[in-house]
Amino acid sequence: MSKRNWIYGRNVIITGCSTGIGKELTLQLVKKFGCNVMGVARNQQKLEALKTELGDKFDYRRFDISDESAWRNFSEEMNTMGYEVDVLINNAGMIQDFSQYSDMSMETVNKIVNTNLYSVMYGVAAFLPLIKKSKFGYIVNISSASAILPVAGETIYSATKGAVKAFSESLSQDLAGYGIGVSCVMPGPVKTDLYKTRDAGDGKAKKDYELVESIGITAETAAKRIIKAMRKKKLRVLIDGVARLMDFGMRVAPSLTCKMTGKAMSSATNIVPAFAPIFKEQAEKKEEIGESIKERKALTYNSLKKVPEKGAFSK
Repeated sequence: MSKRNWIYGRNVIITGCSTGIGKELTLQLVKKFGCNVMGVARNQQKLEALKTELGDKFDYRRFDISDESAWRNFSEEMNTMGYEVDVLINNAGMIQDFSQYSDMSMETVNKIVNTNLYSVMYGVAAFLPLIKKSKFGYIVNISSASAILPVAGETIYSATKGAVKAFSESLSQDLAGYGIGVSCVMPGPVKTDLYKTRDAGDGKAKKDYELVESIGITAETAAKRIIKAMRKKKLRVLIDGVARLMDFGMRVAPSLTCKMTGKAMSSATNIVPAFAPIFKEQAEKKEEIGESIKERKALTYNSLKKVPEKGAFSK
């Protein structure tokens, strides 16, 4: 058993507990810290497997985390049962397939926003009254290194994770007077089965997850570092070298870092096929776009002043 600290024996709610970082957090908090974990996920089979492995220290609920009413019902159930809540870990989320924003449907945009951002706000709103009653209240929101350095093809994902970062940092100030801590975790690549499950057998996805395998950390390592940050009550948590490198670049030379990141991604489509859809149109219309840019650069100040008398939008 781990050395006793404030985390030991706490009652914890974790979303996305059946896979990846969420699963590792669940296992470590139960096995090493004697916590009671209430997990939230959708996969019944994986949840049952965790229940079998962890026994009475683990229970679960299945619902859509982007549904505000489901969160309210969940918190009301916990309150009615007399279940004390010490820690809420908003881990569940979804990534965006690399693509131009103009190619995304609003249905997809709304799904990402609801899952990555609103679910975090719903969870905090639903359980904050219970957490305030705890002597060890704590909230962990899993953001992303994309909140530090948004990257090409991940506009909505980066936006939601950036919003989670801002929400967490502001929330920490709101709750400081109550003695409730907040951690915002911003991981870079983490080795999970995500890319492997997308492998269509054409070798493209294999290259994607080979890159993650080469530069990412394991979910087990990520969970250990998150728990360590919780023990130290750190607000801003960078758990790997990639995230720290991105943070350094944005601190030292933000404009240059953004520009060079986009260029690096556009030149690496053969190495990482997932990047290709971002730059597909630019590659197909390279000459046409190049001519348009030349014409734009050739415009003079005087030519720009020549606006039609009937207005800029007149025929």
